[in-house]
Amino acid sequence: MLRRLVLLGSAGLLLCGFSFTADYERDARSDVDFCAGYTRRDVPSFEASVVAIDQTSGAIQIDRRNATGPANAVFDRCMVSVRKWRLVERYLPRTADPTPPTSPVTDRVASRGGPDR
Repeated sequence: MLRRLVLLGSAGLLLCGFSFTADYERDARSDVDFCAGYTRRDVPSFEASVVAIDQTSGAIQIDRRNATGPANAVFDRCMVSVRKWRLVERYLPRTADPTPPTSPVTDRVASRGGPDR
């Protein structure tokens, strides 16, 4: 029980006073513009813009115009992917390059390319 109380208290202290920055708002607007352009490739009349961003919860209110079912699906999928990348995946550590290094082999004798004699 004490562990839960300590965990809850530390989480509360960390989140106390947390607010989203101007960068978050700029990124959100940029993501909506990108996804609206992406959706316009399939539905040319589709338009979307940010109406408001709640600074305490980070919720983004988006106004969609000329939206159809397929356009909403494409836009939603794009937004989920872009926001996931921006908020989570780009901060994950990079994995090592799986390609082997190209280094010359040092234990062979140089030859003229003919058959061994």
